[in-house]
Amino acid sequence: MFLLGKTLKPHGLKGDVAVKLDVDIPQHYAGLDMVWVRRQGALIPYVVSSVSVRPKVTVVHFEGVDDVDAATSMSGHELLLPTAALPALTGLQFYYHEVIGFALEDVTHGDLGTIENVLDLPGNPLFKSNLNGKEGLFPMTDTVLKAVDRDTQTVTLNLPEGMYDLYFGADDGACED
Repeated sequence: MFLLGKTLKPHGLKGDVAVKLDVDIPQHYAGLDMVWVRRQGALIPYVVSSVSVRPKVTVVHFEGVDDVDAATSMSGHELLLPTAALPALTGLQFYYHEVIGFALEDVTHGDLGTIENVLDLPGNPLFKSNLNGKEGLFPMTDTVLKAVDRDTQTVTLNLPEGMYDLYFGADDGACED
């Protein structure tokens, strides 16, 4: 399961619920027909009657949630979907969870280790890798990211000069004065 978003509060008086979708392209989920809602630690399936993707919020109507009181009870809960429900991505597009465990390579230096995590920093997401016990943090910018090969489970980068040596160089990162 992956976290799709979170219910916020009632929207109107007929049971609609304002939802914050934690996804890049909310419109991909306009045809959603079911979600799982985490309530008191349990995952409860809910049928979705309608989804209206708006600029600042998405409005969802859940089957059986037909008034403001029922919508209020839906507030503040995580929405989840099975990973298989994600739209397929191709090329250089990928889901962060998808590349965990992939090999990370540089076009010049080769092996950068295995991707352990993706750090979603504002404006600067990073791959976190581990090579022989050394950690590296590498940008995922359009100029650096060169290939995502799902068949071989490899992500290829073209690192800026000096970045490889910063993490994995022979001097172990020691600075000279």
